[in-house]
Amino acid sequence: MAWLDVALFSLDAIAASGQTFTWRRDGDAWLVASGARTCSLAQEGGRLRIARRDGSEPSSAELAYWQRYLALDQDYARILAELRLPEEVARAGAGIRVLSQDWWDVAVSFVISQNSNIVRIQRTMDALMDASGGLVPSPERLAALLADDAYAEGLRLGYRLPYLEALARRCKTWHPSVLDDAGVPLERSMGELQEMPGIGPKVASCICLFGLGHLEAVPEDTWIKRAERERDITWHPRWGGIQQQFVFAWMRRRGR
Repeated sequence: MAWLDVALFSLDAIAASGQTFTWRRDGDAWLVASGARTCSLAQEGGRLRIARRDGSEPSSAELAYWQRYLALDQDYARILAELRLPEEVARAGAGIRVLSQDWWDVAVSFVISQNSNIVRIQRTMDALMDASGGLVPSPERLAALLADDAYAEGLRLGYRLPYLEALARRCKTWHPSVLDDAGVPLERSMGELQEMPGIGPKVASCICLFGLGHLEAVPEDTWIKRAERERDITWHPRWGGIQQQFVFAWMRRRGR
C-alpha cells in the first residue's frame, strides 16, 4: 500500500457529496471502482492510504491514476483562494474535491439519478456493479443485463429504464467525439451529450464536470437552483463546478 500526505481532503466528504456512486464502505476504508480499475482508500487525518483491493502495493501507473482520479494533482489551496467562498460554505464543503471519474461510470449513474435520491441511486448502482464483478457494467454488459426482464424489473427504474437501455445500445458502437479532444469547449460537450435520449442539461453537465474534466460546468439541481434564487451567486468561470460542490453541500446541510 502507499501512504500520501494530503491537505484540504476528506474521503468521507467526497463520498457524501453526491458526485460518485461507485464507492462502497468497507470497515474504515472505501472500496472504489473507476472504469476497469479498483482500489481501497483509507484516511487517517492528513494521511491517505491507496492500495489494491487485496491490500497490496499499487504499481506506479496505478498510483498515478488514483492520484489524478482523486484530484490530488490540483492545487486546491489556490483554487479555494480564488473562489473566496463564504466561511459557512467553505466549512460545509471542507475536504471535497471534484473527482476525475470515468465518463461512462458517470453517464450510467446520472441517467439513473433523474428525479431520484442518493440512497435509491446507490442501491441501483450497487445492483449493477454486483452483477458485473464490482465494476460499472460496460455498454455490452449493461445491454445484456437490461434484456433480462426479471432483472430489469428488479432495478425499479421506471421511466428511466428506456433511457438506460438507449444509452447502452448507442454506446456499444459510439462514444462522444468530445472524449478524444481534451480542448473541446464545454458547450460542444454539452450539445453532443444531449443528443442521447434521457440526457438533458443537468445530466450532461454532471458528465462534463465529473467525467470529462470541465471544472467550469455547474450542474443545476433543485438545491443549486434554490441557492441561485436566494443568494447572489456568481459562478467562477474556471472553477464553477468546484464552487457548485461546496454550495451543494452547504444547501443540503441547511436543509431548506
